[in-house]
Amino acid sequence: MTILSPTQYAQYQREGVVFPLRILDAEKAGILADHCGVLQSRMGHWVASPQISKSNLVSCAMADVIRNEALLDVVESVIGPDILCWTATVFAKSPKSGGYVGWHQDRTYWGLSPEEQVVTAWLALTDAHYDNGCMSVLRGSHLQGNRDHEIVPGTENILFSGQEVTIEPHEQDQLVHVELDPGEASIHHSKVLHGSNPNTSDRPRIGLSIQYISANVVQCNNGGIDSASAVRGNTAHSKLELEPSPEKDFDAQGIKNWKRFIANPSGLGATADAIQVEVSGIE
Repeated sequence: MTILSPTQYAQYQREGVVFPLRILDAEKAGILADHCGVLQSRMGHWVASPQISKSNLVSCAMADVIRNEALLDVVESVIGPDILCWTATVFAKSPKSGGYVGWHQDRTYWGLSPEEQVVTAWLALTDAHYDNGCMSVLRGSHLQGNRDHEIVPGTENILFSGQEVTIEPHEQDQLVHVELDPGEASIHHSKVLHGSNPNTSDRPRIGLSIQYISANVVQCNNGGIDSASAVRGNTAHSKLELEPSPEKDFDAQGIKNWKRFIANPSGLGATADAIQVEVSGIE
């Protein structure tokens, strides 16, 4: 069982992030990285965004990885045994590309409560280092309250809403670069400030951002309507609609489920109006 040690748990509470955590071997990570290329080819035109969300509803491999036992053991250490995957998103940066992720707090637009029972796992499928745009975190920022986010249009920020927080010069000494090898993961708090720079290297950077919630978490926006995938424990009491896993890759029912659930807050949510969701041509 890959549970957090008392020292790691204390670090998570103090700094808002823990890494590296070995989840997959490098070979399995590489296979999943190649599969992300298949997903990009098949799903890249479904939504006018560089991100691919909820591929676990149409891909058996992604449905399996969000249920990885080592990953869930870590998550259970933080939020308890009854766990749902709220969403999973493929984040890929091509070599020498300008896309970056602006500084932000995850909780800002999610509408999930209680926030302490929400955690993000970032699973590296290729290496994620400073030169190819790994995630960076402002340690301890989850303890400092909510920050104002500004929507900055016309940038290469690959977040759905293009939101950004300004980091003050005196905060720079708390910055940590979350460098990971293939198959390693980090976990971070929903209120910790984080972002990532462009990929200036000759290597791709491919990873999965997976949001896990306890079955006690509710959606406070969108009239309370939302969905998630049950991954461990007793989730029958969850207020969210449970999403089915695909029986095979890109089967008709899986695609139908994806079309339906992607509009929830766990998919595009409130940002759906700002993004052209091109689903009419999905086969």
